[in-house]
Amino acid sequence: MSTSPAISEKIGHSISILVAAYNEEVVVEQVVRETHAVVDRMLERYEIILIDDGSTDRTAAIMDALASELAHTRAVHNRPNIGFGASYMRGVEEAQYEYVMLVCGDNGIPARNFPAIISKIGTADIVIPYMRNLKEVKTPLRYFISRTYTAFLNLLSGFHLRYYNGLPVHRTALVRAMPARSTGFGFQGEILVKLLKVGHSFVEVAVDAASKEQQRSGFLRPRNIANVIRTCMVLLKEVRAIDRSDRSRPTRSESETGAS
Repeated sequence: MSTSPAISEKIGHSISILVAAYNEEVVVEQVVRETHAVVDRMLERYEIILIDDGSTDRTAAIMDALASELAHTRAVHNRPNIGFGASYMRGVEEAQYEYVMLVCGDNGIPARNFPAIISKIGTADIVIPYMRNLKEVKTPLRYFISRTYTAFLNLLSGFHLRYYNGLPVHRTALVRAMPARSTGFGFQGEILVKLLKVGHSFVEVAVDAASKEQQRSGFLRPRNIANVIRTCMVLLKEVRAIDRSDRSRPTRSESETGAS
């Protein structure tokens, strides 16, 4: 069991928290209230943007009620449903602060992990959480797919990250400059690979994912798997373009001496 770092004073950095949800009326209120409690305790300057992605249940109404009750909280609504990745990018465009972090409305990574993540803000361009209990909380099939996906993205990026689909904290300006093309589950991996390839710094943080009983993931839906596969194909092309661009740039010595 992990222990959260002691909070002696509030962190000076500012952050926009995006809580994206589609038909999560069962858990979304708990997720938002717990997120707000942690963030309000740790940060001087923050906002929480609740993103209802075209839900057909009571998610939108719950978000509106929470936005009217909780400080620094507002709700936006997608009509129609536009997908997880597109919802994230809408939140990034709405964000007013220096850093941005996604929180999944299905409670995949409970708020008890947030102090460990937030306390690392400012130590690198990207704070990358990884699930230390991944094998325990996923079915054998989902664990195999997850590890295969991670290995593929590590091959593309040239790094050895433990996980690409956690809840990274990014500098807002960096994501705006290099947005995700994926509208679905592959967007977090896409953004990370592209930012790592151009040299942005990162730090990894261990977190504990929700138990199998608590998880409500829809990853194995055919359209979500297809979206991830498309994202991987797009990334292959984009990474090759980044590599070609790096090779075409003059070296430091050439640039300094004005060689042509």
